[in-house]
Amino acid sequence: MGQDTVKKRLPVLPGIIHEATSPDDQSYLIGSKCTACGRTFFPKQSVCRVCMRNDTMEETVLSTRGKIDTFTVVHVAPKGFKAPYIQAFVDLPEGPRIFSLITGCEPSENALKTGTEVELVIDKITEDEKGNDLIGYKFRPVGK
Repeated sequence: MGQDTVKKRLPVLPGIIHEATSPDDQSYLIGSKCTACGRTFFPKQSVCRVCMRNDTMEETVLSTRGKIDTFTVVHVAPKGFKAPYIQAFVDLPEGPRIFSLITGCEPSENALKTGTEVELVIDKITEDEKGNDLIGYKFRPVGK
């Protein structure tokens, strides 16, 4: 990256996260909730996958904490990632089960267990071809 180029933080997928911009602000995931059946989704949907209505979806802020449903340690990483690392399904209180990277602990089978409480972290996932940080969501064990 040249000296006159400023490194940017860009979302991996636009519209799924809100990154805090001040100490009074809080980062969160952006989902949607159906006003007809009450189901909540992540990422946000324009049509409810349960009642199939397209005029009932409202954007909603999702909880920043959840619990591990299941996880795995990845030992062979795709290009742009460094193994080993942990991937997990995280259950949020509103209902969605989210597939996520896990940070803040050793990438080993003994690092987590089903039911471990985790909290949202907005962090660098990888870099783009220009060297900008591509940011997204991860979860880490609470208290780590």
